Amino acid sequence: MNSSEDIKIKYFSHGIMGTKNNLIVFLQTIRDKNPNLQFQKLIGTNVPFLNAFVENQNGELFTRVDHHPILPRYTLPYVVGHSKLAHGDWFRSALIRAVCYCSSIENFNLERIYLELTCLTNGYSLFFVENNVQHFFGYSHADSMRYLKDQAMYDKFRHNWFGYMTMQYELSDKLKKFNDNDSLILLNYLYEFGPRCQFNQQFYCLWSESFNQHPNLSKDKAKVQLTTKRQHSLNSLLAREKSTHSIQ
Repeated sequence: MNSSEDIKIKYFSHGIMGTKNNLIVFLQTIRDKNPNLQFQKLIGTNVPFLNAFVENQNGELFTRVDHHPILPRYTLPYVVGHSKLAHGDWFRSALIRAVCYCSSIENFNLERIYLELTCLTNGYSLFFVENNVQHFFGYSHADSMRYLKDQAMYDKFRHNWFGYMTMQYELSDKLKKFNDNDSLILLNYLYEFGPRCQFNQQFYCLWSESFNQHPNLSKDKAKVQLTTKRQHSLNSLLAREKSTHSIQ
C-alpha cells in the first residue's frame, strides 16, 4: 500500500449502520500504522480497492480482480536474472490472488484465461503456462476445478485457499519473531536447473539431524530459509533494469 496514495472508501448503502463502527475501527488501525495515508469516505454500492472490485449486489457481497483502465494490459514485470523462475512464481501468485478476489467461478475463469494469455503474449511457451496452471490446481488436489463450472465446488476450493493464506500469514509472523530474536538464518546457493525442492528437503533433514540438540541452532531455536540465485549472463549484468509493471 502506497502511503502517499489517497484511498477512497465507500460504505455499502445496505446495512451501513451495522458495519460503520467496525469500518471506523479498521480504518483507524491502518491510519495508526500509516500516518501519511489519507482516506475519503463516501456512500455507494461498490468500490475499487487495492486492485479488487467490491460490490453489494442486492445484499450479496460480490468481488473480482479490478483492472485499472489506464494501465497497460498483458504486461509482465521485468526481472533481472532468472526471469523464467521468477515469472513462474509470480504467475502462480497472480492465480492465488484471482481465486481470493473472485467470488464467482465465471470471473475466476476469465481472470485465469487473461493471465494465461498474458504469459503467452510475452513469449512464454504453452508448456510453461500449462505447467504452472497444473501446479496451482494440483497443490490443492483440485485438478478437475479447471474444467468445472460448479459454483458450490468453487466456493469450497476458494475456502481452502483462504485457509492456505492464513497459514502463510502465520508463517510470516513466526519468521518475523525469529528475525527479531536474531535467529533467522538466510542461506542462498547457485541454481541453474534440477530438483530444487528435493535439494531443499534433503538440506533441512541434514540440518535438523546435525543440530537437533544444539542450544542455538536447533529447530525450535532457529529458522533456516533457503533461497536460490543464478549466475547472471553478461547480457543480464550489462542490461539496464526496466520499469516494473504488475498485471492489472
